Amino acid sequence: MDGVAVMERLTAALERIADRLDPPPADIVDSRWVADRLGCTTTWIADMVRSGEVPGECLVPGTGNGRPWKYHRTKVEAWLATR
Repeated sequence: MDGVAVMERLTAALERIADRLDPPPADIVDSRWVADRLGCTTTWIADMVRSGEVPGECLVPGTGNGRPWKYHRTKVEAWLATR
């Protein structure tokens, strides 16, 4: 095995270890996650959703209306990057 192949295997192993110790966030997140990113409360996030300030494409269909709001993490991150 050449040096490049060894480094690629080592890099892959380190990425697996890192993901195990500090897993990446889920693709679907809750209001607490969004509130933490904005530094506010979940009540404020719910008000922002109801007023349309949070873009509709960030919301997971079928959530809200008496059920907890759920969000697409990548879409929320893109929206927050534009704020």
